[in-house]
Amino acid sequence: MFAIVYAKLELLTEEERKSSIICEEEEEEEEEDEDENHENGKFTRRLIMNMTAGGVELRKLLFVLTYLVLAAFSNWIALAYIHDFVGRKALPDIVFSVVPELLWTLKVGDAMVTLCSTSFFTLLFLHKNRIIIIQRTAFILACLYTMRTLSLLCTQLPPGYIDNNKRCRGISNRTSQQWGVIISRVLSQAGKLGFQDMDDEMLCGDLLFSGHTLAMVVSSLTVAYYLPDSFRSLRYIPRVLSWIGMVCMVISRTHYTIDVLFAYWLSTAVFNIYHAFCEIDLTNRKLSVLYRLWIMRIVGWLEVDITPGRIENRLEFPLLVRLYKWWSSPSRNRYCTQNSNCHNQKQQQLSISSALPI
Repeated sequence: MFAIVYAKLELLTEEERKSSIICEEEEEEEEEDEDENHENGKFTRRLIMNMTAGGVELRKLLFVLTYLVLAAFSNWIALAYIHDFVGRKALPDIVFSVVPELLWTLKVGDAMVTLCSTSFFTLLFLHKNRIIIIQRTAFILACLYTMRTLSLLCTQLPPGYIDNNKRCRGISNRTSQQWGVIISRVLSQAGKLGFQDMDDEMLCGDLLFSGHTLAMVVSSLTVAYYLPDSFRSLRYIPRVLSWIGMVCMVISRTHYTIDVLFAYWLSTAVFNIYHAFCEIDLTNRKLSVLYRLWIMRIVGWLEVDITPGRIENRLEFPLLVRLYKWWSSPSRNRYCTQNSNCHNQKQQQLSISSALPI
């Protein structure tokens, strides 16, 4: 009996043993890859963001995105409401007294906003830690748009155009404002993403805090902060575009000079305060003077799972390319072709070991 068993064991040649070892190693490597990519069933998340830089919880991401949408709509609702309360006589401005009204520069300013936003979204698409950037930028924009809504409701400035009565829409009855009129105005603004059409009558009173400047400054600051050092020279492009856009906003009399200055100061301050807090170590954040601001309590909650300091600024190929590379990887194909052979060898080993006497 023992002779038969030992004879069967000798049938496993040295080559077969090596093959079985190779199969086991490949299976172990494949299991490690699957554990890494499918951890907690979140393979998609692995494709989206860099796990080494910390994680972004889905509920926090949904919170900031919802906050951003509500803040944007609050701007449009405020503008739709205050339009009927805004005067039609322009206020004096130092730039208006020197430079004549050039309406065509508004289209240049809108183009600068579009280019700055395009550079921002291009960075998001290519950055390795795009989800972290989305969460941070969305919260910063939401806070700024909330400030803008409050400024619109508190103080209404008349538009700075020469012919305000011609450029602004008609005023409805203040005492009996109809909800249908306000809703149609809000939907019109939402459809245009806040842009005004110079060739048509517009809603007036969208002043004191320039939304165009807000978008351009936040976009340029984000690109400058998160662009890798190897592309350092590209950081100045959105910055120059934003300055051109701010000048065009004033020359076209879409905004007063103070509107642009307030938007620039507040956007720069909020962006830098947020990121300065993110660079503080977790153990020292509550001791920081920034933590005295109540808004920093929310920032601390958003950033608690993200590694303190500056995240790794590295670009990578888009998601579809990464998914294609994973799908066509040699290790995956080799595993699919050799899986059956390894399974057969394991079955053979199990049958032999079962024949051993106890």
